[in-house]
Amino acid sequence: MTLHDTAEAAREFLEQTGLEPTLNRILVLSAVAAGQRPMTAAEVHAEILREHRLNRVTVYRILDLLAEKGAVNRFSTGERAQHYCVGRNHSHFHCTGCGRVQCIANEELHFDETAVANALNLAVSHVDLHLEGLCPTCARAAG
Repeated sequence: MTLHDTAEAAREFLEQTGLEPTLNRILVLSAVAAGQRPMTAAEVHAEILREHRLNRVTVYRILDLLAEKGAVNRFSTGERAQHYCVGRNHSHFHCTGCGRVQCIANEELHFDETAVANALNLAVSHVDLHLEGLCPTCARAAG
């Protein structure tokens, strides 16, 4: 997907979410969507600064707004910084060695949200499964 495609998809998504598709919102959502892994606000800001000037506080405010409206996922690894990513029906793995965070499709985990909701007789609207441990590189280094 090209940067233009990502920006256009971000604009359309913002409109569908009921948010005005301002340039700053498009830049922030596009940066998160283009990320190869969940990003911190500082990483989003650094990515945007590669091509545009945008205040760090503005990035934080937009990320908070996008998270409140469900346009991005916001989650904590227990560290100070929140992480942001797009998409639904996935979980997250946090390497306690190097600190990297990655998205994992629930299908890869053989995790069925509907089955869990049915088994518990609950109306589950969102599942946030958080896995922690060592990535392959850190596990090898640990011996």
